[in-house]
Amino acid sequence: MKRPVPLVLIALGSVLLFWNLGRPALWQDEAETALRAESILDTGLPRRTLRGVLVTTQHSLAAHEGNAEGIWTWNTWLPAYLVAASFAILGRTPFAARLPFALSGLLALWLAWRLFSDGEDDELALRRPWSAEAALAMLVLSPAFLLFCRQSRYYGLIPLGTVLVLHAWRRLLAKKPWGAWALALSLQFLLHASFAFFACACLALVLDAALRLDECPRAGRFWAAAVLTLALAAPAAWYFRIWDRLGNHAYGFAESLEFLKTSLLWLAAFAMPLALVVAVYIRRWILVLLGAVLLCGLVSEGPWSRLCAVAVWSSLLLAAAREPAPYGVMSLRRMCLLSVVATLAVLSFSAAEPYGRYLAGLLPVLAYLAARGFSGLARGSAPVVAGLVVLAAGGNLFFVGPLKAAQSLVSAEPAASVSGMMRQRLRDLPPRSDLRAFVEEIFRGPEGYIEAAAAVMKAGGGKDFFSDADDLSLIFAAGLRPLAPEEFKTREPDWLMPSPWIRLTPELDARVSALIASGRYEQVIVDAPRLLWQNNPDPLFRDFSPRRGPLPLFRRLSP
Repeated sequence: MKRPVPLVLIALGSVLLFWNLGRPALWQDEAETALRAESILDTGLPRRTLRGVLVTTQHSLAAHEGNAEGIWTWNTWLPAYLVAASFAILGRTPFAARLPFALSGLLALWLAWRLFSDGEDDELALRRPWSAEAALAMLVLSPAFLLFCRQSRYYGLIPLGTVLVLHAWRRLLAKKPWGAWALALSLQFLLHASFAFFACACLALVLDAALRLDECPRAGRFWAAAVLTLALAAPAAWYFRIWDRLGNHAYGFAESLEFLKTSLLWLAAFAMPLALVVAVYIRRWILVLLGAVLLCGLVSEGPWSRLCAVAVWSSLLLAAAREPAPYGVMSLRRMCLLSVVATLAVLSFSAAEPYGRYLAGLLPVLAYLAARGFSGLARGSAPVVAGLVVLAAGGNLFFVGPLKAAQSLVSAEPAASVSGMMRQRLRDLPPRSDLRAFVEEIFRGPEGYIEAAAAVMKAGGGKDFFSDADDLSLIFAAGLRPLAPEEFKTREPDWLMPSPWIRLTPELDARVSALIASGRYEQVIVDAPRLLWQNNPDPLFRDFSPRRGPLPLFRRLSP
């Protein structure tokens, strides 16, 4: 009876990952990956420029994104090379740009199922019937996982890398052949996907090894894995100078704790149903009461809320340390908790902002932890487990309900920062079904405004344009040349498409306003979805049913 369940779930996952994958046009970050891939096809290496045009999403840091030879070194290259290979085979289309990452998501589902099953087989005393199937279902039905894997970005590689590392660690602990090589190569996959997540995985492994002090230091295979990992990673670390990334994290210790708090709230809203945690521990009322106090702290602002974030992180570390792990056997529960602890620690102190997409690697491990909770509540009953999965995946009440309850008990003034804005949006999340909205979106075709703008710009003629938020998307879709901010100050482009939400500097705002008011430009009426950055893949920002309206698109009149 169990055998068809994962096959059906993975088949469902493939439909949700690939249906209408070519729509809409690439958003800004996706277009950066695609344009790097084009530079690979042109020159063999990812370049800072493409046919003389600077390719960057952050003009203020563009000078630091490459080396003296013009090679792009801001991050590692695996995503760009995957897209280049896809372009070489399938042509230069949004579908081809996204295909490698959707395939990575599908492979992650299959390997996650194997990992969940093996994790239950390794349990000596606390096996939870149907938890592996429930974990796979939670991942297949996770809008966050599906959205991230449908992007032409590294996001889809991170869950796959996380699962590969856990498989390899289990193999190494069990003394299976080639365990050291499997672990070292799995870590290299993460390193070359995006090196911050290599650091997250390494920290999780080091923490587990530290909890196995009577096992790991005495076995040569662990030292072999460490030496291989360092030997393979050192050249990339040196070439990309990962310790010297100007502007990657320009905040102090207090703001890092705010990042930690934001990430915890994001996970509570989209990955871990807190109502389930309450139900699991309902008989231990002291723990439930303490958790409620900490949750009230998380949804508030100020020093107390930062202290609560540290307390939650510390409790996760303590819970991981208390999980038993026999010699030669990986405790998947412990490794899931340690992955959460390590990822939150690394990203809180290194990320530019606490965006939800950086947490994509935690979605498989949190699905497993949630599924074990479902199985425990259902006492192994398959229909009850299935019902709990449907309730959790079908709507977000299990997720945002506890947040709303805590919010009703405390007040919180929004902090004037990106992370503060994100926390306010998380507090404002209404009860809704992201899964239903996602399914409806992909079957009718995801919408965007870039394709409409690009069609008008190509039909209307002209050679260049200025856009403060969508320049890379328009390069890929329209093939016109963008004006860089400094260039825009002295030249008048053929097309203007300013963002109604984002501004680079007051000087550029004034320049755009002056040109529009000069009489030398006319607005081109284009009805299109009104979206932030084409449509941000983070479910916190995603607009599944956007309203329509005229684009802020202006054409320079002929002299």
